[in-house]
Amino acid sequence: MEHEDLKRLIELLQDSDITELQFEKDGTKVRLKREKLLSSFDLGAFTRQPAAPAPPVQSAGEAEAASVEAAEDSHRLVTITAPLVGTFYNSSSPDADPFVEVGDRVKKGQVICIVEAMKLMNEIESETDGQIVKMLVENGQPVEYGEPLFLVEPL
Repeated sequence: MEHEDLKRLIELLQDSDITELQFEKDGTKVRLKREKLLSSFDLGAFTRQPAAPAPPVQSAGEAEAASVEAAEDSHRLVTITAPLVGTFYNSSSPDADPFVEVGDRVKKGQVICIVEAMKLMNEIESETDGQIVKMLVENGQPVEYGEPLFLVEPL
């Protein structure tokens, strides 16, 4: 791999929202990963607030995450999250039955969905024995790393 190739990969990573990149050329593998930095907009949350601040505006994703955290606290639910960025699928093909539905009992290690990333189908397994309480994403929806996918009540 040439120095220029590596330089282009770094520039690609810097100029996009991508946080992780893997590349292989001529038997040389390169994996670049960066942490997401807070923008100046995000830093506003850490400044001193007035005595009577206006209620914060939440996006739909933030509101969903807040409700997921509240549900976890009150019922001790396990959240299964996306281990990578990709597209969520609840079945192995469009005409196949879903891997799981709300109310289904699952065993640790059981495939519960697929996240497609770069044309690779990654099977996501249950982290615990339990019952699916809620599906937090829809079939075909893009998901981010760490995004909650399912709420599972442990058995």
